[in-house]
Amino acid sequence: MDPFAVFGMAPAVDLDRRALEARYLELSRACHPDHHAAAGADAQLELLTRAATVNEAYRILRDRWQRAEALVALNAPDALAERKVLSPAFLAAALELAEEVADVAGGSADAAKLRTRVDHLIATEWDAVCAGVAAGDWANAATRLHQSRYHRKALHDLQR
Repeated sequence: MDPFAVFGMAPAVDLDRRALEARYLELSRACHPDHHAAAGADAQLELLTRAATVNEAYRILRDRWQRAEALVALNAPDALAERKVLSPAFLAAALELAEEVADVAGGSADAAKLRTRVDHLIATEWDAVCAGVAAGDWANAATRLHQSRYHRKALHDLQR
């Protein structure tokens, strides 16, 4: 499924959030069962299928990381699978970061410093994903998307 096509939007990393939400509400209303109560069973089933597609597309488009993955998948269908194996150096650094996260206390000054560092790593990954997409370097964008998962997981663990 092409979530951009479902919404009738041009494929892009950056989408106007308000326009996306407005389009979602418009599409949701168009396939809501209450607006088609007199429709037959086949039409109702089609509407439910359409509603599920709209909801899935919205879930993807409203999250910048999933939206970027969708762009990579649309433009280079094999790139994400081909770039899944990350370098040993990156994985070692990611493991070290995960250990640091596990060792800090939630409200400590060390946790705040680590959070700043992880936020910076995530921002760097995002910038690299955007640069890869802009340049049509789908392999690099795919690699950076995979790497970002480790940093986003570290941030998630820090926030617990």
